[in-house]
Amino acid sequence: MQRSFKQSVSRVAVLSLLCAVFFLFPAFSFAQSSPTGLRLVTSPLPINIVTEPGQTVTTELKVKNGGTGPETLRIDLMKFKAYEDGGKPQLLEREPTDDFLDWVTFSESTFTLAPDEWKTVTATFAVPTTASFGYYYAFVFSRATDGELLDQKQTALVGGTAVLVLLEARVADAKREVTVAEFSVDKKFYEFLPATFTIKLKNTGNVHIAPRGNIFINQGSTKDIAILEVNSEKGNILPESNRIFNATWEDGFPRYVAKIEDGKTLMDEQNNPVLELKWDWNDASKLRFGKYTATLLLIYDDGVHDIPIEGVLSFWVLPWRLLIALFVVSLFFFIGIRSTVQKIWHKIFRKPVAL
Repeated sequence: MQRSFKQSVSRVAVLSLLCAVFFLFPAFSFAQSSPTGLRLVTSPLPINIVTEPGQTVTTELKVKNGGTGPETLRIDLMKFKAYEDGGKPQLLEREPTDDFLDWVTFSESTFTLAPDEWKTVTATFAVPTTASFGYYYAFVFSRATDGELLDQKQTALVGGTAVLVLLEARVADAKREVTVAEFSVDKKFYEFLPATFTIKLKNTGNVHIAPRGNIFINQGSTKDIAILEVNSEKGNILPESNRIFNATWEDGFPRYVAKIEDGKTLMDEQNNPVLELKWDWNDASKLRFGKYTATLLLIYDDGVHDIPIEGVLSFWVLPWRLLIALFVVSLFFFIGIRSTVQKIWHKIFRKPVAL
């Protein structure tokens, strides 16, 4: 019993880690290698389904064997929920009340793939008339043999990869509502860009929702100096949970960039990238100075209309070392000009000396 519990915990932990990448980057396929050499590619990521209660819907799950040998795979069904505020999913095993997992059937639950071969499996959802709001599935592809019993001295560590499916059974009393819990910038004063914005959104409704929009950077009467996208990948926020999105404004001169050595990003003792100033004189016109205003404008669909949500903040860019250097150069230039003018003045207007 104890070993079985460890197997289950290990399996959920590993799959949660693998699945996190899908939830964060929903627009891309993904290849994953397990500790035992399993390499799978899945697409699309994730899948959103909207249907009516009492309807039957289908979706395609695509998986590719990216390894060098044939693989016999199986599909397991799990559920997921939001983990913390970064958009990562937490995979969970079935509980006794999770009847919605019984709605799903597969065209094939086990199959064999040759190297570089794709397989399309059709998942069918028989949604009952009593269904409402959102249901969150994780379809897990793994080796068919990974479920076999291991030697007593071994601990199961199941490799695999998962595709997330968000299904909404649309009903009249669905509540779609998102609020801005936080709109902030990592500093109030910058010497040089980049400036990183944090947007923390809270889904106060009862179905998942994917707001998206822009941050508009203005300075005084100068509008739209920069327009930054927020949630361009259409990542979802699950009901009664928060999700943090980030956007970075780095279009300045000079600007800090991560230092690269031997093709790798240099990290400090705190595991943060080491930064260095990049001086691209082609961007000299993008020297940033003064007070800037960032206006957040996002849109989400409440089922009837597009609802805007907004936020505003201000920050400063003060390249103080550059200003000091400019002041010193200007001072020396002024002193030099003044000295030259005085010499010319005295040479022209000085009185002749009496004998």
